[in-house]
Amino acid sequence: MTGPIDPSGLSGTLAEVVSALGRSQAQPGNPEDQEPPTGTGEGADGRISVRAVMPGRVEGLRLDPQVMRLTREELAREIESAVNHALADLQNRAVAHAGTADLTELTGRLKEIQFSAERQFAAFVASMADAQEQLVRRAGGQ
Repeated sequence: MTGPIDPSGLSGTLAEVVSALGRSQAQPGNPEDQEPPTGTGEGADGRISVRAVMPGRVEGLRLDPQVMRLTREELAREIESAVNHALADLQNRAVAHAGTADLTELTGRLKEIQFSAERQFAAFVASMADAQEQLVRRAGGQ
């Protein structure tokens, strides 16, 4: 069975877009099984490490015993730096993670648009064929 005629080529173009979006968002495993993004940061040349989780909380702080040789001001500055790096890393990863979710929604919407456009163009082509038949009949009747 032959599908409806698509003189605009839009149906094929939308199919290609949906396919490309699907490939670009494809990730191994089930998206719901993916862990939420986390961020890491270091200070004092790696002797301080921080792990940040959503919604912007510090989940882990590791201090190498050697950092106790720092002054209070230096230690505070290095911890602050490590925490800020971890939170910035978390923010970047969260944005990337959210971008994937947006592609999923966009892909769904494009599929709906593709389906709707195909139906509309099929109806349009059928109407044009009917109109052409009526014109031929009227011209033949005169």
